This record gives sequence, C-alpha cells and structure tokens, in this order.
Amino acid sequence: MGTPALDHVLRHNVWATTTLLDFCRRLDPSTLEATAAGTYGTLGGTLQHLVGAEQWYVKLLTGELIGAPIRRTEHHSLNELSTIAAATGSRILAVAARDDAVRVIQTNERRSSTVGVVLAQLVHHGNEHRTQVTTILGANGIEPPPVSAWGYGRATGISETEE
Repeated sequence: MGTPALDHVLRHNVWATTTLLDFCRRLDPSTLEATAAGTYGTLGGTLQHLVGAEQWYVKLLTGELIGAPIRRTEHHSLNELSTIAAATGSRILAVAARDDAVRVIQTNERRSSTVGVVLAQLVHHGNEHRTQVTTILGANGIEPPPVSAWGYGRATGISETEE
C-alpha cells in the first residue's frame, strides 16, 4: 500500500502554511498590519491565529504544547510562527498515521469530539485562514504564492495539474 490519502491532505496543510509564512517573511514588516474587509484581522494577526490554532489542535490530540503558547494579546514573530508551524505539522502527521480516527477526546468545557473531526477541523480552519491571508495580500496589491493543492502537487513533484 502507498501513502494514505489523508497524509497528502495534511502535508498540503503544512506546506501551504509554511509557504505563506516564508513569503510574508520577505515582505516589508509593515505589510503585516495590512487588512482586507471580511477577513479575520491583520495579515500578521491572521497568520498568528492560524498557527496558534494548530498548536491548540495538537494539544487537544496529544496533550503536548509545542513551542511557547501563542496568545492573541502577544506578538509572535514570523520566524517563531514558522518554527511552531513546522513542529505542529510534523506532530499532526504522526498523530494521523497512528491514532484512531474515532477515538473520543475532551475538547473544552466538558465537550468532546473525535480525532477525525479535529483533523478535519484543522484542515478546514487552515484553508479558511490561508484564503484570508491571500485575500489580504491581493487586496493590498501583492500577488500571493499559489497555495492550492495543485500548487502543492507541483511544488512536490507529484502533480502537473494547473489551477
């Protein structure tokens, strides 16, 4: 058997976030304050929220906090976010490879979910906020990098399909 399909979904998630963080590190730092109507907040705040949420999903699934806690009230550098994103991405891949998708976990306030739903939420949340990041970039005259699954396939040499 080859690579499980979910592995590619999660690898795309990690790659897309990493690609945006790397791209944004090359921008003028003032660009991190850019916004666009209908998005989460500033460019930097949205990236921080995205990585912080993935940090929280790993904690839900494993009990581990990877990196310093990302809090909304504190500024975290793109370098710090990149380091945490890479580590949480690796950990999520390991969880998906070994964990039981129907294992029930506690989420918050006496609520529960399954590992599979948390992984689905991680992917959905990542796609939602990466779209907001690319919207902020585009609305401010900056062509964002291609972070679609097709872009991932081309970047990793496993697909030739274009958007």
